[in-house]
Amino acid sequence: MCKTRLALAALGLIAGAAQAHDGGFVDTFGVDGREQLGFAPSLGISVGFVDFVDLAVQADGKIVVSATAANAGSDDIGVMRLNSNGTLDTNFGTQGQTIVAFDGGGSNVDVASSVLLQPNGRIVVCGQASGDGSANGNDFGIVRLTAAGAPDTQFSGDGKATVGFDIGPTGSRNDFAVRCSLQADGKILAAGQAQTDASTARMAVARLNTDGSRDTGFNGAGTATVDFGPSYPTSIAFSVKSMSNGDTLLIGGAAGTLPQVAWAFARVDASGQLDSTFGNAGIALIDSGFPSYQPYEALDAVVLPDNSFVAVGIMGLLPDLANLDFGIFKFTANGALDTSFGNGGGQIVPFDLGASMQDLAVKVLQDAKGRYLVVGFSSNAISFTTTMARLRADGSFDPSFGVGGKLSVASAPPPSADQGDTGTSIAFTPEGNILVGSIATNSASPSGSYVGLAKLVGDTLFEDGFESD
Repeated sequence: MCKTRLALAALGLIAGAAQAHDGGFVDTFGVDGREQLGFAPSLGISVGFVDFVDLAVQADGKIVVSATAANAGSDDIGVMRLNSNGTLDTNFGTQGQTIVAFDGGGSNVDVASSVLLQPNGRIVVCGQASGDGSANGNDFGIVRLTAAGAPDTQFSGDGKATVGFDIGPTGSRNDFAVRCSLQADGKILAAGQAQTDASTARMAVARLNTDGSRDTGFNGAGTATVDFGPSYPTSIAFSVKSMSNGDTLLIGGAAGTLPQVAWAFARVDASGQLDSTFGNAGIALIDSGFPSYQPYEALDAVVLPDNSFVAVGIMGLLPDLANLDFGIFKFTANGALDTSFGNGGGQIVPFDLGASMQDLAVKVLQDAKGRYLVVGFSSNAISFTTTMARLRADGSFDPSFGVGGKLSVASAPPPSADQGDTGTSIAFTPEGNILVGSIATNSASPSGSYVGLAKLVGDTLFEDGFESD
């Protein structure tokens, strides 16, 4: 080591033994890099099957968060905007927050699952709009806000749009969106599930024009569903991606009787029809190549420029699928496993923090260096902990992140005790740091849960220009 590096090393020891590292907390955010927030005046957030906390970051570094506001038994869609340091942006909505209700009947429970930003600064939130459970049921619910946090009246007249598939009999017409994305032309894709009867459902997708109306150029009605056959009568899309060739990729799971479950993918063309060049006539149920594991559900994917994709989800250890682990796999553009990635096509990531051994991957992003960052949650002795993994572009673990490429994150700001986090979202800040969103268990919340946020170092550069790995 040269004298300059020796001097720098000595300076580091004098300044303090701990240096920032990839995955370390950014202490300029919240309290030592983390915080937990509810909705005003005193609302927590709801916890349910797809009541995800989701994140989007503006070019100016401001953070948009969506969650389901637990509003005295009548849950609503909640959006808040934060400054880059984690304080509420009082120029947005009412003191930094906006709550939108559909209240279409029944339980009046509306659900926020995902948020995205349009190039013009408008904010789109997708989820479920309540309806009469005995008739038309719940529907896809899509909300659009202006950049200032007000309902956008240029979208469906009042900033709210619903899409009902209504393919089941009366009493079995509950439909909901999980994630949404934008096409290059600004049209909105929303994907989730449409109920077919009391016990089965299909993967479902809707495409909306920029004004919130259904795009009838998509399968004639602006909606499409995917049937994976009699062995898999129930399916769901947890994520949707627009591809460079104009196709739409649906990512999710299909199930029959356990252990008859599978990661399920479907690809539809610009007209809403299954693309026969993908998988088996437009659908793919994957074999991971790990014989001791059953692919359980895929929850998200990153689509690459050549339309290959890296997907993440849940892998169940055979024979009973009681032990669940993160799965991260790469697929070619036609839906075949890419065996050049990771360990013969991917990686299985166990955290095994508690007796139930349940580790569930929820979201994946690719950073500027081509690395894949995955967030989800793992059971521990008390509840759940947000867990993360980072892989290099070739699918190998990135040792510069956490410990051997894996990390656990708590959103409880010190000195508060960590009561548990369910990680559901990640986003990158303009400077390359990592934001993590979670459902944070908090006994101070009226509902028992708040939005949990943590800001982590994305890349550590030493003064000599060499990175930590």
